[in-house]
Amino acid sequence: MILKLLQGEFKKLKVGMWILVFLGPIGIFALQAVNFAVRYDWLIAQDREPWQMLLHQINIFLTPAILLGTALLASLIAGMEHETGAWRRVLTLPISRISVYFTKFIVTGILLFISTCLTFGGTIIFGYVFSWEQSIPYGEILINSFYPYFAALPVLGLQLWLSVTMKNQGSPLTFGITGAVVSLYLYGGPEWLIWKWPYLENQWDIPEISVLLGVIVGLLSLVVGAIDFNRRDVN
Repeated sequence: MILKLLQGEFKKLKVGMWILVFLGPIGIFALQAVNFAVRYDWLIAQDREPWQMLLHQINIFLTPAILLGTALLASLIAGMEHETGAWRRVLTLPISRISVYFTKFIVTGILLFISTCLTFGGTIIFGYVFSWEQSIPYGEILINSFYPYFAALPVLGLQLWLSVTMKNQGSPLTFGITGAVVSLYLYGGPEWLIWKWPYLENQWDIPEISVLLGVIVGLLSLVVGAIDFNRRDVN
């Protein structure tokens, strides 16, 4: 059942959604290109290990990009039914509401995961262009690319719930964009702020804790959102 729902959701995806999937990584590396073109000598002087410096610079832009992309994709995917007034028709089909909600979450997660994969590949290519003597740290690039994705799952759960339950997508978008902007100033902020977790910085200096919290709270937000959606009268 879920597989058929997934197939149906992917068929409904608009070109603009796929553009967003690619636009995030392209934007990150476009900013890095400008950053390195203007400050290359200064950046290299700050760190003897250029790959570590590159990963740090990417992570600064990666977290806001993930949070912003999450808000936009969740709104667009949920908004398809809101725009056409198709929620009542969808919910009268012989499928469970929870399955419909799970499908929305999975589709949004897959699109974000594709962006994450592009970021991973783009990081390797971007660093390779400079022909640094240090060998490519594939493991650290994997961590820097994919850990923030899993740490951001609670935001995905929250944004999807807001987008599905609110017909006017202005409110979820405003909330999501605000969260992405505020995240830029959350270094050293309280540990309970979910918008901080994708930076992988915590008081224990263990990135895996941010990832673990993201997965646990993300799954919890998915379950709570699905239960609420199952009980709610969605127009």
